[in-house]
Amino acid sequence: MNKIKYYGMMVALLLTALSFSACSSDDDEEEYIDTYLKGKWYSYKAVLSRPDGTAEVEVSRTGQFSQLYFEAVFKDGGKVDCSYYEVSDNGLSSWRTETNSYSLDGNTITIYNAKESIDFFYNPKEKNAYMRIAGNVNGIAYTVFIYFRK
Repeated sequence: MNKIKYYGMMVALLLTALSFSACSSDDDEEEYIDTYLKGKWYSYKAVLSRPDGTAEVEVSRTGQFSQLYFEAVFKDGGKVDCSYYEVSDNGLSSWRTETNSYSLDGNTITIYNAKESIDFFYNPKEKNAYMRIAGNVNGIAYTVFIYFRK
């Protein structure tokens, strides 16, 4: 009789322990990604690809490739301040900052402004991000990957 009581208590204890288990959710990861995104990101290198070759260049606000230097400050409420050099028709450049909206889908952030939308891909665990710009100059196609960090 004592054995039956003992096994009965063990089963009851086991069932109690198992009934308090919980399932994990993706909400924690999404919240982490969104929280990590907030703050200032800046570009530090670019990879230029054209049919005649690929080049990796260092990017800074005052260096040779300053036209590829970008800053993005992600804020609450889906707002982002984007800063970059804008080149006018006469070749003069000036620093410009504008506030845009953005949406987050997994690790893809789409930044919207009046002219276009740009996708910004990031990995919060690796603490890096990049954006891809493709275009055509004088009939020559190019792709530029601009890499960011916090």
